[in-house]
Order: sequence, then C-alpha cells, then structure tokens
Amino acid sequence: MPDYATLAIVCSIFLLAGFIKGFVGFGLPLVAIGLLTTIVGLQAAIALFLVPALCTNIWQGFAGAYTAPLFRRYWTFFVPTMVFTFPGTLALSRFDTNYLTALLGFLLCLFVVLSFSRPNFVVPERLEKPLNPVMGIISGILAGMTGAFTMPGVVYLQATRLPRDQLVQAMGMLFTLSTVGLGVSMGSQNLLNWNLGLASFAAFVPTFIGLMIGTRIRKRTTEHGFRIVFLLALGLLGLYIVGRSLTALYV
Repeated sequence: MPDYATLAIVCSIFLLAGFIKGFVGFGLPLVAIGLLTTIVGLQAAIALFLVPALCTNIWQGFAGAYTAPLFRRYWTFFVPTMVFTFPGTLALSRFDTNYLTALLGFLLCLFVVLSFSRPNFVVPERLEKPLNPVMGIISGILAGMTGAFTMPGVVYLQATRLPRDQLVQAMGMLFTLSTVGLGVSMGSQNLLNWNLGLASFAAFVPTFIGLMIGTRIRKRTTEHGFRIVFLLALGLLGLYIVGRSLTALYV
C-alpha cells in the first residue's frame, strides 16, 4: 500500500520546484533536493531529481525561439562547460569540496550586492569571444566539483545583458549540457544510483506543470521586475549554499 501522504508531499515539492524554475530559470536542484532530503533521504532525492532536471532543462533551453542564435553566440562557452565537468568530478570523488562550495555561495551573494549597487555591471560584447572559453572551463570544473551550475555560469550570462526570455533559454541550454556532462562523468566513476529511475520519470509530470505555470507568470512580468526577482533568487541561493556548506563542515 503506497503512502499517499508522502506521495502528495513529493508531488507538491516538484510542483513548487518546477514553478520556481519556470519563473526565474533556475532553482530546481535547490528546492527539490533540499526539501526531498528531509523526507526520503539524500540518495533517493538525487535519484528522483535526475529526470525532471534533465527534461525541464531541455525544454527550457531548446524549445524557445532563440536556440540557434544563442548557440552561435555562446557555443564556445557551453561546450567547455560540458567537457570540463569531468576533471571537476574527479576532485568531487576525492576531496572535501565544502570549502570551495561555501566560497561559491559567498561570491554569488557578493555579485548580487554589487549588481544592486552598480546596476550597469556588464560584460562588453567585444570581450565575449575571449571570455567564453575561459568562463566555460571555470564553470565546468566548478560544476563538477560542487554540482552547482549557477556560479559562475548564470552570473556570466546575466552580465552579458541578455533580454529576459533569452537569458532564461540560455540558462536552460547551459544546464542541459552541464547536466549531460556531469551525468556522464559521475556515471563513469560509479557515483550515480538509478534505483528510483521509474519514480524519477513520474516526478517529471508535476515538475513540468509547475514549470509551465511559472513560465506563464514570467512572460507577464516586466524586464525590471524580473531582474529584481532574478537577483533576489540568486542571493537566496548563495545564502543557502553557504549555510549548507558551513553546516557540513562544522556540524
């Protein structure tokens, strides 16, 4: 006999996670894994999260109208990010990366503070060509080491001053390729557990419903309003990462 109360809670978590991702373009791992861990444990939470994450990232990144121009503009950023997750996962499987993760969270918070105090913080278009591969390598290594794709990838994309919908789609492309790279890298090192694969496929349904609702609301939000919510969400994510890492280190 299934536990319907637990099932309802899990579905609600994925609905909420999908909504947040649809509205600001990220946050699915934070909400899904963070809340699910308290109910089903970390291992099961990661297994449940995999399929919804990959499918929603594909939809977010490749179902929009800007796929071709965004890939032409950022392919030298996306591809190194995917490739260089592998050396990052080598460190993930051998070292305690909580110090680095805490630093990433702190830098994320610092970026948000600077963005609110200096709203013209931007990467000039003339610098994108040399910066793309450099930022891709850094982003890939850090994603492999920490499992977080937000810093510096999302920060870099936001600093190139993409319009709202293009920014969200570019993040989806980044997350898709990063997830593929991370999954292949971790799978080759036996760091993945697929025991809850079927449940993960089922979890995609409430996640996608939430994603669609969040996307509809985002499209009705002004560019300025979206930027404020986007930066606040980044700041909350940074605080969460710092808190989680310090807790793992000292508790």
